[in-house]
Amino acid sequence: MANKNGMTASYDPLYETLKKRNLTMSYLVQKGVIYPSDLTRMNNGFDLPNLIARLCDYLQCSKEDVVEYITIPEMED
Repeated sequence: MANKNGMTASYDPLYETLKKRNLTMSYLVQKGVIYPSDLTRMNNGFDLPNLIARLCDYLQCSKEDVVEYITIPEMED
């Protein structure tokens, strides 16, 4: 979901970070770092600053290792 600036959050960097560390999203859910409701919101492109901070703290990584922001082109009528 695009925010008011026409940007959406992509969590593809998180998947790459997890892959490099041989971790899974299921593991993060099991450890209580991510909640099932977070997964839905992530998949819908929501910017989740508290979750991003939690992930960075748990994984000891930078924000860029978790999320990237993508501009969504405006649709013409």
